[in-house]
Amino acid sequence: MRIAIVGRKSDYNAEYFFEKAFRKVGHDILLVNSNEGVKHHLLNRQLHERTRAFDFLLSNYWINRNLDRIVGAYDPDAVIFFKGEFISAKTLRELSNVRKIYLYYTDTYKFKPLLKEKIHYYNAVFTAANNTNFYYNLGAKKVVTVPWSCDPDLHRKLNVEKRYKVSFIGTGYPERRAIIRRVGSVELFGNFWFGKRSHGPVFGEEFVRAVNRSLINLNLQAKVSVEADAPTMRTFEVAGCGGFQISDYMPSLKRYLPMVPTFRDVNELKELISYYLDNGDEREKIAEKSIKMCYNSFKYTDAAKLIISSF
Repeated sequence: MRIAIVGRKSDYNAEYFFEKAFRKVGHDILLVNSNEGVKHHLLNRQLHERTRAFDFLLSNYWINRNLDRIVGAYDPDAVIFFKGEFISAKTLRELSNVRKIYLYYTDTYKFKPLLKEKIHYYNAVFTAANNTNFYYNLGAKKVVTVPWSCDPDLHRKLNVEKRYKVSFIGTGYPERRAIIRRVGSVELFGNFWFGKRSHGPVFGEEFVRAVNRSLINLNLQAKVSVEADAPTMRTFEVAGCGGFQISDYMPSLKRYLPMVPTFRDVNELKELISYYLDNGDEREKIAEKSIKMCYNSFKYTDAAKLIISSF
């Protein structure tokens, strides 16, 4: 099958892992960079995520001026848009008349303005959310839950020294900073963290090394992820690295990785941290079970096959 992926070209993002996975299971892939020629990318992305007031700018973007020509030359069986913040409604309308088009939406319940006038053009929406009414209420024709995954080529156990008792990898949003203040000493990897225990963001091999150097990896899921019942990318990547994690409670997590300890409030989190720091054997057994289940059922090739079966 020939599949065109339209998204951001970057190492270790969803597009990167799915391009690799689709190729690995035998499909021909063209990745079209939707960010080509976009200046001030972060600012423009935020504008188009949060409001439709600047939609008039989209027609000038390279992707909307060239996508029809590129897709026509490649002639794919399906086109998958990843998030699609720089894609105009006009581009989707015209393409949907002649192609099967799909949306892989990476932000679960965020950014209604981005979806409201576009979602009905897609044949289906792929999302990590298990609570899918959000998409149907916006006009989606079909919604398929595709859990996040790991890539065993990258996400793996390393024989390295455990340097950190407790760590967290992710952006320092206010709700997370409030939790960390109550938990205490945590090594922090990501943007918007401050203090002597804060480090910069880590990706790829640096991510894998940080997970493997931690006795306990906190998995502080965003509120929207909890509401959507959508365990994040980090959930499966930590498991794939053989890391022990403690996560916010989600119903689906008890199906995906039932061995992972979960908490519903900060007091429970603090009790779990104390318990598992003192019980290394139990911690290691849970980590081993996690990596085995992730490798058996939650690889990106598994997710790719699920998507293909939904076309």
